[in-house]
Amino acid sequence: MDNRLFRRRSVAIDFNVYDDSNGELLGRMGDLSPAGFMVYSKHALKSETLYKLRVEYLGEDGSLKSARLKAKSMWAGRDVNPELHACGFRFFDLEAPTASKAVTELLARFTVGESDHEDY
Repeated sequence: MDNRLFRRRSVAIDFNVYDDSNGELLGRMGDLSPAGFMVYSKHALKSETLYKLRVEYLGEDGSLKSARLKAKSMWAGRDVNPELHACGFRFFDLEAPTASKAVTELLARFTVGESDHEDY
């Protein structure tokens, strides 16, 4: 059974996701929801691990913005594309105003799909 709290929404632009503690590129964001997101990576990521992540994106004024987010890797494994690995993250500590604002902005500006009010 699927344990997601919200329906995934496709990301219209490829965002790189970095480990903010060491600057390492982990992969690119594949989808996003108010509760978490998926990352496609060229290497395996550890599941059940709390990460400090950074996602860079362009603000509405064209300036580079960084979303700094804590997220726990809930599952990890091979993608259907045998050259990639996939990892599902659940946001952790979205009470931080800047993190919550960044997720809201990413969802509003860069995702395609149905609105979250239809999710249950």
